[in-house]
Amino acid sequence: MKIRLIACTVVVTVILGWADSTWAHNPFHCLATFCHNVHRDWKRNNCWPQPFVCPDRQLVREPFITMVANGWQRQNTLSDDYFQPGTNVLTPAGKNKVRWILTEAPENHRTLYVYRAIRPEDTAKRISEVQKLAQHFMPEGEPPTVLQTNIRAKGWPAQQVDHVNRKFIETMPPPRLPAASTEPGAATN
Repeated sequence: MKIRLIACTVVVTVILGWADSTWAHNPFHCLATFCHNVHRDWKRNNCWPQPFVCPDRQLVREPFITMVANGWQRQNTLSDDYFQPGTNVLTPAGKNKVRWILTEAPENHRTLYVYRAIRPEDTAKRISEVQKLAQHFMPEGEPPTVLQTNIRAKGWPAQQVDHVNRKFIETMPPPRLPAASTEPGAATN
């Protein structure tokens, strides 16, 4: 009985605290709004944290979406190593990379990026070369998307990688089997 009296006193005090011009004109509207807000807050408290889980998950995933997009941009970038110095013509490795991007990469990641050269006319020549080659791999009517970028693709020139691999193979010791043991039942290491 005391709890009900305290609760009613609190409700009346809160309602009277809101006594403004709206209360004077329509006291039932203010009471209905108050009751609606109490009921809404009660529902929110009883289903917490469910309404907030989905937005939180989305906020956590957003950086990963950006990272994936940047990774594909870096993967699909044709850097200086894919163009012949001076002529800005694609090397065979550059042609293979363009072919791979347009035929094997996932469809939503088939944008070609050309690393910006020092001179704008060199960049324009590179983009033109890539667009000409890309026309051969695209279906009729769909022009390939070729953009310039300042993000340099990480990696080494293919000649340098080949040189390192050949030196590694040349310096490998010949394979040898361990000496056979003459004792029966002896364990070999």
